[in-house]
Amino acid sequence: MPAAINKDKNMFSIAMKSIAFAWQTNRTLFLLLIALNIFQGSVVYLQFTSFASIVDEIIKIKQGISSTSELIRSAVILGLSFLLPTVVGNIASFIRMKFRMQQGVQLELYKIERQSALDIGTIESNSYQNLLRGAQEWGSGSVLNLQDFIFNSATSFAGIITSIGILWSLNGWLVLFAVLAAAPVYFFYNKYSMEVFRIRYFSLDDHRIIGNRISHFEELQKAVDVILLKLKTWLKFQIRDRKVSFNKKILVAERKKAVSYALLSLWYLVFLFAAIALMTQEALTKTIEVGGLLLAFSTYTRFYQTINGYIESISFTEEAARYAARWFELFDLRPKIASKYNAANISFDKPPLVEFKDVSFRYPNETSESPLVLQHLSFSIKPGEKIAIAGTNGSGKTTLIKLLCRVYDPTEGSIYINGTDLRDLNLEDWQNAIGILFQDFPVYNLTIRESIGVGRLSDSGATNEDSDYENSRLKQAAQFSGADEFIDAFPTTYDQLIWKEFKDGTDLSKGQHQRLAVARMFYRNAVITILDEPTASIDAVTEEKIFSTLEKNMEGKTVILITHRFSTVKNADKILMLEHGRIIEQGSHKELMQLNGKYSELYTMQAKRYLENEN
Repeated sequence: MPAAINKDKNMFSIAMKSIAFAWQTNRTLFLLLIALNIFQGSVVYLQFTSFASIVDEIIKIKQGISSTSELIRSAVILGLSFLLPTVVGNIASFIRMKFRMQQGVQLELYKIERQSALDIGTIESNSYQNLLRGAQEWGSGSVLNLQDFIFNSATSFAGIITSIGILWSLNGWLVLFAVLAAAPVYFFYNKYSMEVFRIRYFSLDDHRIIGNRISHFEELQKAVDVILLKLKTWLKFQIRDRKVSFNKKILVAERKKAVSYALLSLWYLVFLFAAIALMTQEALTKTIEVGGLLLAFSTYTRFYQTINGYIESISFTEEAARYAARWFELFDLRPKIASKYNAANISFDKPPLVEFKDVSFRYPNETSESPLVLQHLSFSIKPGEKIAIAGTNGSGKTTLIKLLCRVYDPTEGSIYINGTDLRDLNLEDWQNAIGILFQDFPVYNLTIRESIGVGRLSDSGATNEDSDYENSRLKQAAQFSGADEFIDAFPTTYDQLIWKEFKDGTDLSKGQHQRLAVARMFYRNAVITILDEPTASIDAVTEEKIFSTLEKNMEGKTVILITHRFSTVKNADKILMLEHGRIIEQGSHKELMQLNGKYSELYTMQAKRYLENEN
């Protein structure tokens, strides 16, 4: 199938998806907008016909063969033909704005719903990220722009059909002249005007780099570097050079466009003169009245303008369809990690037995097979056990936790929860049983109260008893993490806004943010708590406080601690020592020190460094 046909077919299918979404949003408003646009497209020709009638009536009155009653009627119709489009246009604009707002909300919610249903592995994939970046170039508004094209098409088609009917009633040759005059419009516009459009919207690298360089003068952290490192001149020239280069491309395309439009205008004039000559001859031979001549001329020129505008909108809509297609591809994605149809529903009131049996894993690669990150892991975590996973960077510690959280499924082997394969459990039930803090934790621009209890605070209608219980839990979580030390220093304590750019907001240090993140884990109080380098940005005193709190207040709960700082794992019930994706040692701190192996070597090395620093 030719490329052009494929392109048109794809644009049509994407437009149909957009229409289906609009139909589901509000059918009444959708049909009303179609009707109003059809009216607007055809009513303008009522102005032409009524004015032509007025001209003819004036001539007849002068000749004494007509009365003023017909003139008055035509004048009233002409007045209404100007009034009604204004009224209807205002109504249509309001309804379209309302409809777009409704769709904007529905589209954002639907997008969130679809994206939140995806598994983390899919979101991390290169194909998903490329798809997302492509969709975001125009934003979700590209879907709404397609629907505007449908409404505009209703207006254009109504105008085209009405004008063809009027021209045909006057002289069939006028229809042929009008069609021939408009025929090259699509070719010229698509070839030359779209070249300008493509340069603007496909110079993504230039736009990104220019935007990035400008951001150094607008964002606080980057602006500090610009001032202190004297980067102004370098950045300014980078912005200038890329903008000049981009503008040169635009000027070349615009020059071609101007030449093509001059040729197109000459072509149009040839048929316009032919149409005028034909109509003049018809008027001289009394075949039509003078008003008919005016009507023919107005309708002919309007027909060309409508065709030209519609084809222009088609070209822009083709680009919108490309970006909208990316959104629909995102909407159509299905998660790779999901609950089975008959997955077991379990409410975990107490920690389960966790068993890894001969588990190996390689990260999914869409182009080739990646190496194994974890190899033949077999171990168990008893209910309520405190486990530490130690190892150097790149040993597979975080990947192991991702498998336990079922971010990914094992490439080989299985993970069992109370004897049931993790893949056979309801995914949401399992995730509700886990509280996890990754080292790259998110920062929530909320109040401290909302940041600790994010997503789990009761609504404003909660009883006083519930609020008191909630406040006590918040304060306890802050105390356990050491966050209470800086929270109490704020005048508004837990209602302090963490957002410096807003009124009365403030910024926290990285260590303070990490304490809040740890407090979130204490507040969640899950049966399995996983902490991935939870104290990387925290001072030694607070670190000791957090770990002593874990020991005292997480009794009966399973705690899994991931770290490469061996001073923090001494009191764990069991330590797993990973190297190159394999468990090379496991046991208590005392047992591993007696082995005098890798764990003992690294622990002694770190302890010696701490002592040297202290001395």
